[in-house]
Amino acid sequence: MSKYVRTVGVVCILSAAFCCDALVPRAFGLAESTQSGGSNTVAVHQLGETGEGVNIGLILARNVRATHEAFTDSNGLPHAFNYDFSGDGNAISSHDTQLAGIISSRGGASYPDDIGVAPGADIYCARVADNDDEIDPSWLDGALKELVLTHNCRVVVTGFELTGLTPDGDNPWTMLYDYYAYEHNVVFANAAGNRNTYVSVFGDAYNGITTGGLRLNDPNNQYEYRRVGLVSGTGPTTDGRRKPDLTAPAQNQTVPTSSSDTAWTTVGTTSGQTSYSVPHTAGAAALLLGLADETAEPNDNQSEVIKAALVNSTMPNIDDKDGVQTNPADSNNTWQADRGYGRLDVLKAYLLLDSNEIEPDVNVTANSGWGFGRISPGQMEVYTISVTERCRLIATLTWQRRVRWIDNNPHNGLIEPSELTAYLADLDMLVYAPNDVNAVFSEDAFGLSTSDNLEKCDIRLDAAGEYTIIIENNSTNGETADYGFAFELHPVLTGDLPPYDYSVDYGDIATLSDDWLAGDSPLDELLILNGVVDFGDFAEMAPSWLQSDPYYHQEP
Repeated sequence: MSKYVRTVGVVCILSAAFCCDALVPRAFGLAESTQSGGSNTVAVHQLGETGEGVNIGLILARNVRATHEAFTDSNGLPHAFNYDFSGDGNAISSHDTQLAGIISSRGGASYPDDIGVAPGADIYCARVADNDDEIDPSWLDGALKELVLTHNCRVVVTGFELTGLTPDGDNPWTMLYDYYAYEHNVVFANAAGNRNTYVSVFGDAYNGITTGGLRLNDPNNQYEYRRVGLVSGTGPTTDGRRKPDLTAPAQNQTVPTSSSDTAWTTVGTTSGQTSYSVPHTAGAAALLLGLADETAEPNDNQSEVIKAALVNSTMPNIDDKDGVQTNPADSNNTWQADRGYGRLDVLKAYLLLDSNEIEPDVNVTANSGWGFGRISPGQMEVYTISVTERCRLIATLTWQRRVRWIDNNPHNGLIEPSELTAYLADLDMLVYAPNDVNAVFSEDAFGLSTSDNLEKCDIRLDAAGEYTIIIENNSTNGETADYGFAFELHPVLTGDLPPYDYSVDYGDIATLSDDWLAGDSPLDELLILNGVVDFGDFAEMAPSWLQSDPYYHQEP
């Protein structure tokens, strides 16, 4: 296979992590991009989780400055390690060092608060591009073997884009990633890329988590990332799949750089470069895997479950590149081409995964949970969720594309592009309200592509009762698939009356007043259930007065 030229300066993503020798969380990290208005990682550190014991692999054009203070503990022990597969030797890059820092920085003498997303993890960095910025498939395969098989890297991130290929999921480079993800249970954190109008190679992978880049929506507010940056890759993929999956902070992050072992800089602009957003996703996966290592649950470390938890927990109320609100309260807008399913929220994902695994055919009374299963063609799994009050049901189903390798060109142990074949199962998630034979959510009802291997619903439930979520395998090609499943019941504000705007304000007062002292008003079912609209309903509304739900409320 011929080599492909890398475009210098155009970057995708990077993954890293380093061990935090004092696992006591600090107040801030990376210029506040890890706070609640960013990836919401600091809150997970405060729970004691740092990703310790999880190895993260970086596929890079060069190497990181492994001796930097950000990657060295107080005893002088390193937690970043470099390897070269290009044949041109190790070569340090500022860009690659910065990416690694977002994932795993432990801070520095003058930068004690700039810690990364997963400061307890170790990072293994593999250079796969030569001095001419060319890459050979055998170098990439060798790097993946080293990182995954030798060093047990369970998360892999890439620090460059490839040009000259169609990002349709079927190019040989993406197929190779999907093979390792499927065969070795690896979480691939892939960038949407910086091509603005389309998702780039690696970001088009079926089995990875594709991340776009967020800017600060207000340049005077250093804490709130609510708008997609201009260069972040917009979906869907060229073959019509819903990518990116999520977005993460890309602007104004203070990170280690390569000019010395104590050099730091601030990177990321309003463009939303995905090199600086994808490390958040990689670090988030490491934190969730760190949690999985500490539990007795047998399946919470499955890559399908990690992906389902991260995607299900996103904050959807993110503006597009033009600053236009994306109205996620409309269930048809659960996915949007710029923001994917929303902004990464590591704390929500962590708490979701920290719940018990739910089982089919068992009535689930919890407000959140996750599941893992294996389903054959023609079979279905049935989950029953008890809903006690008005809420939104957020549920995510994901499964992997199976990629098979047959070593026959010749039997040399190297994965050649012609030796990979992909097979995709056709799964569907259907949601049924109580006593309703028609699905309120399904692939057909919402016009989802059968090529996707992720489905997410975010629908309003106005009636209490037992809701049924069915996962079925409609494959006609005989494909059996493992799947990850996650759900959450998101509460709706008391006093938010039709027409719903996810804010309790004078509009709701006007609606309530229209039915003043009316008996058997349908509105009363939303409040105190005493059969008449009266002062008791106003009292019930009062605690929510002038509150709004940040996940769905659109500013006028």
